[in-house]
Amino acid sequence: MKKNLRLLALTGSIFFVQQIIAQTDSLHLICPFVNGSGREPKEAFTWDPPEKKVIMITKRDTIIRSCINATVAAVNPTEDQRFEVVIYYKDYYFWYYGVAQPLVKRGDILKAGQPLGKYIPGTEVEFRMFNKEEPMDPRLHLDCKMPNDE
Repeated sequence: MKKNLRLLALTGSIFFVQQIIAQTDSLHLICPFVNGSGREPKEAFTWDPPEKKVIMITKRDTIIRSCINATVAAVNPTEDQRFEVVIYYKDYYFWYYGVAQPLVKRGDILKAGQPLGKYIPGTEVEFRMFNKEEPMDPRLHLDCKMPNDE
């Protein structure tokens, strides 16, 4: 009986871990720009470990879109007269830093692809992703062109 309970507990734990991995792997984020691309951050110095973010840029788009069905958690002004917009879906949080003018407010519910802010073409938008408070690499889930794709 004890062996069966241990086996059942172990099987349940493996199933639970597989479910977490499947949820993360199946997370699909659309590109915040229709015609934009993402690139590695180019910093004056390197971080160890490297920062998990993508620098987004486009010369044609004027709107930044929600990457996923989400709720707006915060809209904050930044020191450079732009805005930071934070949205969340379940335990995932997405930071858009460099929004020229927000089109949303805290508590708004967004659909994937819905505009969340205005953008000045050619400027950089920093895009970050977190699972609760743990930084994640958005490139693993983001459906954007990278410079090599163009």
